Amino acid sequence: MSDSQTYEEVTVASDGVTVTKRFEADEFPVPAIAFNVQSRRTEPVTLRLVDEVPEDVAVEDLGFHPEYGSEYWDINEDRIAFEKEVEADADYTTVYGIRATGTDDVEKFLTEPKIESVDPPTDGDDADLVGGGDDAVRDVIAGDADSVPGLEDEDDEDIETLDLKDPNRPGGGDGATHGDGDEAAPDVEDGVVAAMADEIRRQNVSPEDVKLLQRALDAVSEDDEPTDGVNEARIERIQGDISDLRAYTDALEEFLAENGTGDQMISDFSDRLERFESELASFESDIQSAKSTAQSASEDVSRLDDEVQTVESDVNDVEGTVDELDDQLDDLESELDSLREEIGDGEVDERLTTLEDEIEELKQWREQLSSVIGGGN
Repeated sequence: MSDSQTYEEVTVASDGVTVTKRFEADEFPVPAIAFNVQSRRTEPVTLRLVDEVPEDVAVEDLGFHPEYGSEYWDINEDRIAFEKEVEADADYTTVYGIRATGTDDVEKFLTEPKIESVDPPTDGDDADLVGGGDDAVRDVIAGDADSVPGLEDEDDEDIETLDLKDPNRPGGGDGATHGDGDEAAPDVEDGVVAAMADEIRRQNVSPEDVKLLQRALDAVSEDDEPTDGVNEARIERIQGDISDLRAYTDALEEFLAENGTGDQMISDFSDRLERFESELASFESDIQSAKSTAQSASEDVSRLDDEVQTVESDVNDVEGTVDELDDQLDDLESELDSLREEIGDGEVDERLTTLEDEIEELKQWREQLSSVIGGGN
């Protein structure tokens, strides 16, 4: 599908406000749907416009331009809504962009939007004049319509409905007839306007209808006035919008030049993520190794605790043995003293000397044993 293909615009109108929806392929940095709002009201109005998002398009694929009223849009599931105050007799353009994948079928976006509300609405008299009055009168004058809305529903029994068919066209009507049938309709040769004027001169039109017709003709007259000043102001505003858009585009190009495209940024991020994952895996391996070392050290500590407890038990046993030897030595000394007293000097002295030597050796052995095990007296 070529970007240069032309698509038909969609137009809706209500209460003096007209909205034209169109597809713009090249006017903005990305393909976009543009809404041109035209208000012909004499006072500011608040417009709420609702548009449907195609079923196979996610709202995340739509983007709203900050220079074209992005803050006035609201997203709600498959509907998007635009709400803004529009100045009197003013135009406003807002857009939303479409991802490139959504431009394969542009026509699905060109559905008819809905003007949900115009606040304040037009009053009853303005509503009688279709589109503000001028379009209906123009259609009648051009011969494209038979009557002006608001002039054909009179309840006056003396006046029949005015036939506004162009008598110069084939099959045209014969004018209007008076309610009592006494007067024939004039042969109108100057078109619908002459027929309308003739009916007014005959006073076959009520004052209310004359008033409505006057307002409609005034509206046509206002449309025929020169609008060079308005057009010039619109051109200046469009030029300003284009200048702002160029600045936005330049800023976007500068950003892309500095940071690269989205694909490049994603690629760089993926590389950084892979490096991080590799470092994380290495860190996890180091942690696992540290856990294994700590587990082994804990087992060694438990084994040393068992050995220390065994040594402490052995020391306690040795200390008990030493205490028993001390008691035995004391007993021997007591016995020796008793023997000395009973036997006296002589051979016994030699034997006692021998026993004393043995006892002395035994004490030395005990002291050596005590020094080895850390005990002793």
